[in-house]
Amino acid sequence: MKRVYIAAVEEKAGKTSLILGLAGSVEGKVSYLKPVGRASGYRGGRPFDLDAEVAAEVLGIPDPEGLVPLVALDYPRFWTPPEDAWERIGSAVPEDADWLFIEGRDWFGRGLLSGLSDLEISRRLGSPVILVAQYEGEASVDRLIRAASLVGEALLGVIFNSVSVETELPEIREMVIPILEERGIHVLGTVPFERRLRSVTMSEVIEALGGEVLVEGDPKAEVERFLVGAMTGESALRYLRRIPGRLAVVTGGDRPDIQSAALSCDRVKGLILTGWLRPERSILARAAERNVTVVLVAHDTMTAAEMAESLIGRARIRPDQVKIIRELVREGVDHERLEELVSGR
Repeated sequence: MKRVYIAAVEEKAGKTSLILGLAGSVEGKVSYLKPVGRASGYRGGRPFDLDAEVAAEVLGIPDPEGLVPLVALDYPRFWTPPEDAWERIGSAVPEDADWLFIEGRDWFGRGLLSGLSDLEISRRLGSPVILVAQYEGEASVDRLIRAASLVGEALLGVIFNSVSVETELPEIREMVIPILEERGIHVLGTVPFERRLRSVTMSEVIEALGGEVLVEGDPKAEVERFLVGAMTGESALRYLRRIPGRLAVVTGGDRPDIQSAALSCDRVKGLILTGWLRPERSILARAAERNVTVVLVAHDTMTAAEMAESLIGRARIRPDQVKIIRELVREGVDHERLEELVSGR
């Protein structure tokens, strides 16, 4: 069985989407394992990592809970793994797959305190490592080189994910790849940025923020950006017209000027009203006419905006996005080189 451990240089690098993309490009039966998950939902009243449900659905694996033997919690201040942690991880490794893609921790270095870091897990499982990173100039390359030096001989290579074709790809090809290859770090691919993969649905926003739904609107409506409405209504309208993509506006429930401006923009799919302050009835009537979701939350505006913004890039992958992901990975990754390097281990 060919094993590949996918580790992220930083948070929200796109490990799960990359794995699902790679799974559609290799031959044979593919399985998935996330030794230490992050509590992002609940199953049967217990914390559960929802990435496993997506992987199980896409790969046809019947038991999603078995794919995540350990679920880490950030409560109260640090997580102490159970005494049988390594036994659970070892017993979760499938025996009947041709390929096993192993998803690492939130970011490279997470788990050093608990003893369950990417370095230790990949070493114990005897799996070579692929580092996945997003490109943000020199600093991101520095982080990547640091991580690569720690992985050492177990490193297969790196993949840059969510790369802007217009502004970042030429720089990566002309400057970054030659530098990394000279250092013995194989660049296995650059996966282009796709805005459709960076969206969340209003139902996901409601689930994360809680609160009371005042106008249901379209729960499946996708949002790519969140705008904090703290300016005047006139300024908000000008700003809304300049920002691309589908939007949700986060503002106080007592700001009818901003709420009205938001409802004048066709690209606004949701209103998140803060401070537990109910809006005017006329606002709710206009939202219902436009099929815009309105949710009332107790959080202050900045807290609600930060919670909503944190969903971008971390929301559960939807089935309709998998085809897009696989096309991007198929075009952006050197699969022949990947198979050659894995087979050589």
